[in-house]
Amino acid sequence: MNTYHHGNLKEELIACACRLCERDGYTKLSIRSLAKESGVSQTAPYRHFETKEALYASVATNGFKKLSEACYIDVEKKVTKKQLVDAGCRYIEFGLKNANTYDLMFGTAVGNFANYPDLLESANKTYDSFRSSFSKLANDSEDVIAFKCLTLWSMVHGLVGIIRKVHVVGNELNQTNQGPITSARIIADNLEQHLDRVLSGLIQN
Repeated sequence: MNTYHHGNLKEELIACACRLCERDGYTKLSIRSLAKESGVSQTAPYRHFETKEALYASVATNGFKKLSEACYIDVEKKVTKKQLVDAGCRYIEFGLKNANTYDLMFGTAVGNFANYPDLLESANKTYDSFRSSFSKLANDSEDVIAFKCLTLWSMVHGLVGIIRKVHVVGNELNQTNQGPITSARIIADNLEQHLDRVLSGLIQN
């Protein structure tokens, strides 16, 4: 148990909540459990988080900020396809290594992001980074770029869940070539090559 007596209590509580979320899953995260883990009174967190959803929103905001940092590409410089492929790999790596936080970020525990401006901004920044980077490579109208970028993001996002399933299954299905897991395992083992092919197709078509 950590005891906080000084500094920015809200930031310290958010950091503690992020650790709890990743350790135990967001469904077990509550204002009561946060107070207990951080060593403050049961009422102290309520000064910063009026509801459990507000607490969830703060954890999700932190997650999106870290995801944006992981996928950052400086669009003021020349953007290459390799950079975007690498960013996609880092996105997937983040989702795999921070599974519980990722589930909170993209689940329904936080309803309308618009109710939490910081969360909405950080979530949009992640997507905007992909879109800005992709626009440097594609010779299309803004509408087409938006459509292609959403397609790319959906594919990368979906791969997080699929590869997580591959890791759960392990080598149990090595003796069969039926079903999607075998193909998913091949993609997981050749992720850069797969993303490069997908990205090339989106750029060219």
